[in-house]
Amino acid sequence: MSEKDKPGVGAEGQGYHLKESEIMAGTSDFRDGAFAFITEGSLALRELGNYGVAPPIPNGESAVTALAPGAGPKKIYGATSGRRSHLFYYDPSPAAEHVVDIGILGDDAECHILAADAAGVLHGLVNPGGRIFRYDPRGEFSVIWKFEVRPVEFPGVELGEDAAAGVLDPASGKIYALGRRSSALIEVDTAAGTARRLAEIEGAGKSNALVIDSRGNIFGSGRNGHLFRYAIPSGALDVLDLQLPSPRGMEFLNHLDSAVLGGREAIFAGTTLGTIFRLDPEPPRVIGYGRPLSDHRIRALAWGKDGIVYGAAGSPGKNSHLFRWNPETGEVKDLGLPMVHFPKNWICYDISALAVGPNGEIYIGESERVSHLMIYYPPAGPLRVPAAAAPAPSSADESEKPQ
Repeated sequence: MSEKDKPGVGAEGQGYHLKESEIMAGTSDFRDGAFAFITEGSLALRELGNYGVAPPIPNGESAVTALAPGAGPKKIYGATSGRRSHLFYYDPSPAAEHVVDIGILGDDAECHILAADAAGVLHGLVNPGGRIFRYDPRGEFSVIWKFEVRPVEFPGVELGEDAAAGVLDPASGKIYALGRRSSALIEVDTAAGTARRLAEIEGAGKSNALVIDSRGNIFGSGRNGHLFRYAIPSGALDVLDLQLPSPRGMEFLNHLDSAVLGGREAIFAGTTLGTIFRLDPEPPRVIGYGRPLSDHRIRALAWGKDGIVYGAAGSPGKNSHLFRWNPETGEVKDLGLPMVHFPKNWICYDISALAVGPNGEIYIGESERVSHLMIYYPPAGPLRVPAAAAPAPSSADESEKPQ
């Protein structure tokens, strides 16, 4: 048989891409050079409910778009978006090991903002309309054959427009949110049932994240990717002489997409153009670390108990990859797509939320019509406490400007 007559070989003697991939799938070269899935650590999958105990959240309503650890040692809380938005919790204890649907947050609704205050009370915002809700988990009960939940409370406070981003001040329990239409920074006091406009910040309504440091300073982005700082104690608003790292000439398309407070007061963040950076609050400076993926969007970030930042990169509707970012060494590594084979074969292509569990596991919120809660267990290793100033990479995306 001539070379060109062999299966998978064209007239010019070149193998077709599909045939080459099929041949590689049975070789070590496939895993070494063409394997897009996570191979470091391990993964697990949990259905959003348990037949016979807690009815599963229906398809079309199960896209997990917000996750938050509870104040206790175990539970992870989440919210979904779709035909109806649900609030739920996952109890990983051996006596339960299931997801419980707490209640409905709204019809044809989205929830991307969820956090627990110092007392463990959950606060969140639901679009459309920026409707405020709160949930006090004290009194919850969950074992493998039954559960009890508390009612979701709606204090009757709305932003009057969709919320673009929001952050909770754990000390006061107040929510600070950005209006999508007005670009206004709004203070919401759920206890008093009030919403107060603090300032209008040009371009801030296009961003998807706010972050608060331990001093009560809120950071976000405005027009052309300029960072702003709002000091809760003094009420002072400053637009900083700092911009989000961006390809030159695309600053007007770049907005804060996700952010998390890490060790030594450093803030780790990502942008809608897919770049990641560290923000040192005092004195303010930005250090860019390039892109973990060629696609846009850094949709979620979480500060791990091992001193590593874990993130989800990739646009909605495309492949979302999990990545890790070591502030101590500056290493950024694409871990790949989450895939499991038990209790069923499943690949998570779309990730909108991350949260860290009590033992360092990373909870992954899948956000498609049929979605699950996935859990990533990083490889075992010594805990690391990153230095205040990690090495900065040599990159065209790097930006370092003292205020």
